[in-house]
Amino acid sequence: MPTTTDQHPRSRAVPVKGVLAVAFAWFAGMAAMALVIKPDAVVVFGPPDRVIPAIVTADGALLDAGRFHLSARTGAATVGSLYAAGAWLVWPLIGRGCGRG
Repeated sequence: MPTTTDQHPRSRAVPVKGVLAVAFAWFAGMAAMALVIKPDAVVVFGPPDRVIPAIVTADGALLDAGRFHLSARTGAATVGSLYAAGAWLVWPLIGRGCGRG
């Protein structure tokens, strides 16, 4: 019979469903914020060769780029136009935080 100090082997397992739910909420929440607040700068996840022309034609500015992400000032581009250009996710770029002036 188990005592209060004995642990069941499954009790030490990582709650995978909970971790996946938190990750999904984070990704979906950031994507929804980009649609709602209409940020001046964004982080775009997706193929840069398809998204960069949408930023350039909207008088935006490319800030940084990697293999599957880039950050840009959007100019007249909207988050919807970036999704239409092939972006997987568009998040608002948080410029200043934690008391930095």
